[in-house]
Amino acid sequence: MPISTDPFFKAFFNSPIPRVILESDIPDFSIYSYNQAYSKVSHTEGRDLAGLSLWKAFDPKIAGGNGAEKLLDLLKHAIETKTLVNTTPFRYDIPGPEQQESEFNWWQLEIIPVVDECNSVTHLMLTTNNVNEKVFAEQALSRSDKSLQLLNEEQAATNEELSALNEELSASNEELRQSQESLEQINGDLEGVVENRMRALRESETTLRNLVMTVHHPLVLLKGRDWVVEIANQQLVELWNKTLPEVLGKRLMDILPEIQDQPFPKLLKQVYDTGISYGQEEELLVVNTPEGRVEKYISFYYDPMYDSEGAVSGIIVAAEDITSKVEARYALEQSFRKEQELNEEITAMNEELTASNEELIVTNEELIDIEKSLQETVKRLADSEARIRYMVADAPVAIGLLSGEDLVVESANAKILEVWGKDRSIIGMPLCLALPEIKGQPFMDILGNVFETGEPYYGNEVKANLEYSGVMKEVYFNFVYHPLKHNTGRTVSIMLVATDVTEQVQARQVVEASATRFRFILNAIPQQVWTAEPNGALDYVNQVVCNDFGKSEAHIVGYGWQEFIHPEDISECLQKWQNALETGREYVAEFRLLFEEGSYVWHLARAVPLIEQGEIKLWLGTNTNIDMHKSNSQKKDEFLSIASHELKTPLTSIKAYNQLISRSKDIDKLQGFVGKSAEHIVRLERLIADLLDVTKINAGKLNYNMQPFSFKQMLQESIESVQHTSLTHRIVLQSAADVMYVGDNFRLEQVMNNFLTNAVKYSPDAEEVVVNCKVEGGNIIVSVQDFGIGIAEDSLDKLFDRYYRVDNTAMRFEGLGLGLFISSEILKRHQGSFWIESEQGKGSTFFFRLPIEQKVLKKRVVKNATFYQDNSISVTYNKSKNRLDVDWEGFQDLNSVKHGGIIMLEMLRNCKADKLLNDNTRVLGTWSEASDWAGKEWLPMMEEAGLKYFAWIFSTSVFSQLSAKKSIDVMHGNVVTQFFTSIELAEEWLDSV
Repeated sequence: MPISTDPFFKAFFNSPIPRVILESDIPDFSIYSYNQAYSKVSHTEGRDLAGLSLWKAFDPKIAGGNGAEKLLDLLKHAIETKTLVNTTPFRYDIPGPEQQESEFNWWQLEIIPVVDECNSVTHLMLTTNNVNEKVFAEQALSRSDKSLQLLNEEQAATNEELSALNEELSASNEELRQSQESLEQINGDLEGVVENRMRALRESETTLRNLVMTVHHPLVLLKGRDWVVEIANQQLVELWNKTLPEVLGKRLMDILPEIQDQPFPKLLKQVYDTGISYGQEEELLVVNTPEGRVEKYISFYYDPMYDSEGAVSGIIVAAEDITSKVEARYALEQSFRKEQELNEEITAMNEELTASNEELIVTNEELIDIEKSLQETVKRLADSEARIRYMVADAPVAIGLLSGEDLVVESANAKILEVWGKDRSIIGMPLCLALPEIKGQPFMDILGNVFETGEPYYGNEVKANLEYSGVMKEVYFNFVYHPLKHNTGRTVSIMLVATDVTEQVQARQVVEASATRFRFILNAIPQQVWTAEPNGALDYVNQVVCNDFGKSEAHIVGYGWQEFIHPEDISECLQKWQNALETGREYVAEFRLLFEEGSYVWHLARAVPLIEQGEIKLWLGTNTNIDMHKSNSQKKDEFLSIASHELKTPLTSIKAYNQLISRSKDIDKLQGFVGKSAEHIVRLERLIADLLDVTKINAGKLNYNMQPFSFKQMLQESIESVQHTSLTHRIVLQSAADVMYVGDNFRLEQVMNNFLTNAVKYSPDAEEVVVNCKVEGGNIIVSVQDFGIGIAEDSLDKLFDRYYRVDNTAMRFEGLGLGLFISSEILKRHQGSFWIESEQGKGSTFFFRLPIEQKVLKKRVVKNATFYQDNSISVTYNKSKNRLDVDWEGFQDLNSVKHGGIIMLEMLRNCKADKLLNDNTRVLGTWSEASDWAGKEWLPMMEEAGLKYFAWIFSTSVFSQLSAKKSIDVMHGNVVTQFFTSIELAEEWLDSV
């Protein structure tokens, strides 16, 4: 009766190769399991050896020589080295058949240590080869003549024994019939036992399968009528002179076409068609190799495999290369050729008797083997089940078994109960009831999918919310859900193995959060920040670096600073960096960096090492933009040169006129010299006054006397004062609003004088300067127009900077370049603003604006969810276009721009718009003080709220256009922005994106 359909299980017990499995308990080496071939070769077919000490099963006292000591040493050596041990022949005598007295026996062993997951040896598998024939053959060669003589003497005695044996056969046949009846009764009783143990048998088959796969003898599984190789071990492919990729999944006859005329295909077909196993102790196998045909002798066993309906589905082949044994036997047969010739007559007489006797013995042995195998299997399965349950219960990892589609908790070890926060009362409950808190979490769906598909699932650092003593906690696990299947392939249960990795995950999350915060802090710093490894290799740059260079962090780190440093600066900064790396001291260098738009910008680099336990762990560095400082320093040097020249010129003239006065006696000439000297003194006073005013502005000590005065009168007095000193130009006051204004009359007159003198100075070929003043929207607007050289657009927004003078005027016109800077500061103090409109070759018009009442005007506000309007801005949500339409009006400053920007931000976020039409057509003057806020703060907030496309319609005011461009130039983010001169073009672009 077949014990199991598992081919590996059957291969172990039915293999023609004698094998025994020993426990690793030194020094007893208890017998764990053995196959039929081992029982036969060790003459223990009637004994139950399982559980016995090796030395109790085979008494070392009758072993002969030092066989027991040698075997003990070999077993210990295999355990200590955990390696395969192949022994040389050694003598160990054992009792003969039917427990006769011990006889000479020579053995050659292959000892394979079996290790567990902790790399500890748990068992030893011994392949036991009785090499009596080989040893005796060697001995027989030396005494073959003596053997012939003894054979003749014993021939007569043999004939007498054969007669007695015939009489015993009749008695044995009757005993056999009675034994068969007894066995039928035993088989009936054993069927119930086998049925109850089949489940335990299947669980133990996995362990036995692993043991069988460690056998160092050829083994192959052939599927279907085409004999496709499904599984093969390394020894099998070596026997065939192939490799595993050459045989797996291939048909046998495609792999070894040379065996077509050999007996193997016919025998395989016979086993497949009849379902009857077939074994052969010796057969010639001829295989092709790159070197030619090779002959090998093998013993083999063909055993059919069955599908769930009992039909043959394949064949398991177990084999052994016995070429060396056959060759030894052939040598022995050569020496015994004479004996065989003498025994031919005896052999012929006894053929029929021997055949009958062999058939009887084989039948009897098979019945006895079946009975013993069943008894041994039942006992071994019980032992295996107890061992496995013991190991699982005390395993350091969480292990559980969920049965059926309801996922009933069939088994759970102490570790998994601890992980779940539950006790053993949940055994037998469906998992959803045992752990109700996992409802809504992914685990039940994953388990259902594993049950349905039969595919295992591996989870890595998966978060779970579990209840521990009434408190929900967040934990993390590495786990595997492994399906356990019936022999039909249907999943019947799922094994769960899990490890709690909460501490590791939380520790990593803390580190990652710390790194994230650190990067956030570094990205929030307005400077370029970077870090480098101890060897100087760049490994991080903040977002400022990426924005400046227009490259990704990976690109910059990969290429290093050399791609961006000015070629003239590389040598010096690399030398300083190398010196810092070698000495561990602070790194300081100045160099120019190539920005995205193609310009080089001066930076000051500083880096310091982080030292822990005397070793540099990293370098932290910053690159500070000092381009403005460099530029101002250069302008300051230029200014000092100009100031020196401008101050020296009137002093030289005064000195010359004083010398002329001292020498001249002519009264008329003296008056002329005095007048000229006085003019140069006034000029010198003006230069000194400008320098003093700048000093006071820098120190915040420029005083203002705020009093009401007539603004028209102030204009008239300013024009009159400048007109007296300007004989080449006529200054015309075309219009002047007569209003009372509260401010510093003297300082505003200083502004007018500066605007007027500049107009005269920079229009040398013109004859007229035009002044206008009007009141508009609660503001006084003053313009001074000349018809001179004009100013380039790229210089307009710099005219009011300290020390700035347009390049093409620096050498043609005198002055320190301080007047417009002082004027701009005075106007700002009065909450005013200024701007210029100019065209080169045609002249310039300087404007300034002063609010009549320096306080916040009450706004007229109309608002709802999709519309807002006040005195300076209107915002409308265009639903059909999913955009905001914005219209600005009048003069704007930082406060009004911020107010309007926040209104737009709130409506964009609430309406979920992604486009913006920003109309500046009606904006007057400049709003440059709000440019930085709009570009660096407001536009990034708009992008975060959902803005993607920004159409900006220019104001006719050049200064307003400059303010808009500056906002985009300093913008942080990725909003797509386009400038337009008409609302139609802007709408067309927004509709197309």
